[in-house]
Amino acid sequence: MEFRDLSAIVSKKVMIKPRLQIRYPQLSGLPNRKAQTAMNDRILDLTYGLIRDQGYVQDPTKEMTGGYETRLNGNGLISIVFRNDAYSKGAAHGLTVQRSLTMDLWNGNAYRFGDLFPEGSEYKDTIDAILKREIEEREVPVSDIADFRGVGPEQDYYLTPNELVVYYRLYEYTPYAFPIPYGDIVDIADPQGPIGRLQPVAI
Repeated sequence: MEFRDLSAIVSKKVMIKPRLQIRYPQLSGLPNRKAQTAMNDRILDLTYGLIRDQGYVQDPTKEMTGGYETRLNGNGLISIVFRNDAYSKGAAHGLTVQRSLTMDLWNGNAYRFGDLFPEGSEYKDTIDAILKREIEEREVPVSDIADFRGVGPEQDYYLTPNELVVYYRLYEYTPYAFPIPYGDIVDIADPQGPIGRLQPVAI
């Protein structure tokens, strides 16, 4: 199928301001230029959102660096992880924030976690059970002030060629990431969605 042949050219851009140096990606080489523009706009929106959320403007002592990692680029899909580190003068330690974007290289759509599964799917029960098992078996430290609520439609995640990776935000529950092989969730994934595209390659 044609989507298997599509990947993006990913170029590194650098945003430099006083106390700030952020590296972010720019996509090019895609047949749908409108979708390409929409994806680059979304990347910039996320980049500026991280800067804003970490208080760069409000705190004149705050220093910030940021980068990204492309975890998947192929099969008509791209999944990018963004990581920003901020440090305020006099603070005991810095603050790291991670976000991610998974997008369709053909039409520019962004996929929420809930979009990976068919409408009406009971994916939450299956994924929650996997995460609980991983937490117990790996003895993952968790927050004692936040109960485990499992995943939801807006859960943070990213994709690799072989795995769905679920992660949590700082202080939300646990800083650990949980890779889930596609073979473990193929029965609940949308066959027309991203995992459906990747599964034939992953097995």
